[in-house]
Amino acid sequence: MERRTYLASAGALATSALAGCGGNGGGGDDSGSGSNASSSLPADTVQCNLVDYAFRPGTDEPLTIDAGTTVHFVWKTANHNIVPKKQPDDANWEGEPKIEGRDHTYDHTFTVPGRYHFVCEPHVNLGMVGDIVVSESSGSSTESP
Repeated sequence: MERRTYLASAGALATSALAGCGGNGGGGDDSGSGSNASSSLPADTVQCNLVDYAFRPGTDEPLTIDAGTTVHFVWKTANHNIVPKKQPDDANWEGEPKIEGRDHTYDHTFTVPGRYHFVCEPHVNLGMVGDIVVSESSGSSTESP
């Protein structure tokens, strides 16, 4: 039943993730189709594309990050947005609700642990939804001496 394939590769910075909106409009290797489509993408890369209307990871499985991680979203084709639908009570993520064009970028640092559910509004009915799970930062200690 899985119509989407998980894209991953090695070599990313531990403190950032990339979400790209790629698709069938630009030619080249932005299509996200084929087994080598992600070979040049860093680990912790999320890619959404018009071929199967998905965020990678995010749609089939969530992007899991530590609190304090900055996620970098990049549009590789036009007509996408990122609209949060559910998030932890203390979070204030507004997403990028304006529909943007190719090469637009947007950064957000996730500081509140919990699950964030988001959609691309123009393509939500085609299954373009995603999740980010933010865990407590593993680099901090709350123990008292």
